[in-house]
Amino acid sequence: VPTSAATGYHNTWVNAATLKGYTHELAFGAVLASSKDFFWRLNVTADRTRSKITKLDVGPFLIGPDGADGNTKIFRIAEGQTFGVIYGSDWIRTPEQLATNITNKKLTGTAADYTLNELGYFVSKAAYRTKAERPLKYFNAAGVSLRPIGDVNPDFNMGINNTINFKGLSLNSVFTWQKGGDIYNYTRQWPFNELRDVDFDQRNVTAVSKKPQGFFQAFYNNFDPNTRFVENGGYVRLKELALNYQLPKAVTRVARLSSFETARLGIVGRNLWTSTKYSGYDPDVSGPGGGNPFAYKVDYFTYPSYRTFTVMLELGY
Repeated sequence: VPTSAATGYHNTWVNAATLKGYTHELAFGAVLASSKDFFWRLNVTADRTRSKITKLDVGPFLIGPDGADGNTKIFRIAEGQTFGVIYGSDWIRTPEQLATNITNKKLTGTAADYTLNELGYFVSKAAYRTKAERPLKYFNAAGVSLRPIGDVNPDFNMGINNTINFKGLSLNSVFTWQKGGDIYNYTRQWPFNELRDVDFDQRNVTAVSKKPQGFFQAFYNNFDPNTRFVENGGYVRLKELALNYQLPKAVTRVARLSSFETARLGIVGRNLWTSTKYSGYDPDVSGPGGGNPFAYKVDYFTYPSYRTFTVMLELGY
């Protein structure tokens, strides 16, 4: 938990909270076909986890994903808070948000002084389609910009495993499916400060609708979390595909492998295919610091999973 700056330390370890969690799991297996030369088995596993902070002996605070000493505070720790909810700021994109910001005096004038631009953000009508055009940050009725902007908890996770045998051939596939769950894309947010994101490329935008660099650079937001970089992290992935062939005894004798009982040749591919709407390299991410629970589903300059191929020869005594 954070401590007073007067102590000379940023934080201290205390038994300050109680975290209560529930995980529901489901497993299903079935032999879909079986005969002398053919066998097909399907296994499905699924799970869903939710955790809530039921007690906190200190005031609410923000933390992660780079630890208690880091500058990126993205998860809120508070009594009654679901673990894994992302907190940050939003931009005015609805008439209701615009009306709130006029009422709380964060914006001057009336609703007629603002307009919805081509990208879905309200901007000052006087600045619209000029170099001064900028998105407007949203503040609630109390004048606070910090609010829940995402939740890393997926609706569910699922694994699907198929094993098919036909005579000497064996095929095994493993699919993983994550339904829902948000990712915060810090990897993409950083280049907005350096004008390097694809959004800055306006070559295919009509002249009247082009946006100035400053419009997109505003989303950098001092590297503080905001809704521009919260993305759906759902995906389906072919995690593993393995094909094996049991060599007949006649082949092992010719190959001078007769001293072995069995010989099997195979190839295994991993991370072969992924379907996702996530714009980053890999939706299966976690931020810095191994074992850090506050880095979960944060793309913090994370390398993607490698696609690998392995060839194997298995000899059995």
